[in-house]
Amino acid sequence: YTCFKKGQAAAMKTEQILNLDYRKKESQEIIQKALRKIKPLSKYSDEFIPLEAIEKFIRVLVQKYEVAPQWMTMSYFEPTLNIYSIGVKTTTDHKWLGTVYGMCLYEVFAKLAIKMYSEVKSGKIPAKATTKEEKEREAKVAKL
Repeated sequence: YTCFKKGQAAAMKTEQILNLDYRKKESQEIIQKALRKIKPLSKYSDEFIPLEAIEKFIRVLVQKYEVAPQWMTMSYFEPTLNIYSIGVKTTTDHKWLGTVYGMCLYEVFAKLAIKMYSEVKSGKIPAKATTKEEKEREAKVAKL
């Protein structure tokens, strides 16, 4: 997955985007541009994408695909330097897919959305199969 259309000089790989320093304005712009490439977030064409929209998108990915955030921690490296991290794994076989890092909650969730979307788009993450119980629930709801 790349942030920009093929052929553009500024095309970046997902790993490069995830390693950007969000304290820099140009990095914030690149991350916003990458988020806008994701269909549900593309409606925020020229505005800052709200954290709530990113959270909702992550929730949709977790509901539809075999991928999930593992945990979130905050590490202190200096008295003023905090780094958040969130692990990403598959939900059935618990295969570790990586960790995203950020200096603030917005950054770590933005990078989490990019990471999870990239994994899904790679074709390595299957859609969730509907369980027997879920099918029965859906049938009951349809009858209402």
